Amino acid sequence: MSEKKLFFDAGPIITLVMSRLSWILPKLKEQFNGEFYITPAVKYELIDRPLTISRFQFEALQVLKLIRDGTLKIYDKVPQQQATRLKNLANSSFKLNNKSVDLIQAGEIESVTSSLQEEDSAVVMDERTLRLFIENNKEMKSLLERRFKRTVSANSVKMNQFSQQLKDVKIIRSIELIALAYKLGFLKNYVPKKKNGNKLLINSILWAAKYNGCAVTPHEIEEIKNYLIK
Repeated sequence: MSEKKLFFDAGPIITLVMSRLSWILPKLKEQFNGEFYITPAVKYELIDRPLTISRFQFEALQVLKLIRDGTLKIYDKVPQQQATRLKNLANSSFKLNNKSVDLIQAGEIESVTSSLQEEDSAVVMDERTLRLFIENNKEMKSLLERRFKRTVSANSVKMNQFSQQLKDVKIIRSIELIALAYKLGFLKNYVPKKKNGNKLLINSILWAAKYNGCAVTPHEIEEIKNYLIK
């Protein structure tokens, strides 16, 4: 049986660090019985670039510690040609004012293409754009038009080529990891000794994830809350 693998995009790790929940990653890895990976481009986004900016240096050092402790490993087998080809395909699928719209970043595409070549793997990604592009590309045009408040033209052939090649990628979000950490009892020491203390904790951690970067709707938060409170 192949070893299980989770490939982290930069967004979920930032969400966990900013929500003061990055400490759940070593505990989750123990339960996962596999490896947590980041690609070189994700490392650049999380560590190399932030270390040059005073405002973000401590966040970068927290991620560096996760690598030093062995929680995160650098994946050195990224299929770069495939990643570049898919990134170019995605970023030429939509145009605004007759110019291509850059939708996909290097870290995102490295993560999903690396997952594609590994059995029993998934990607942890909070950013909504790529997830929607893979899972329901018909909604992409309206999403971009709401974002830019302008008409966007779409190349359906390229869109479908991109989505078809990535249709087997399994994607989860940081908020699901946080919910799992709660279910496993990692957060029990945070439950306040008051009526409905568990509900207060659940509400606080889910909204912390949303406000710190996880693309999740209020309706989805309510669904997760109801599941966790059962």
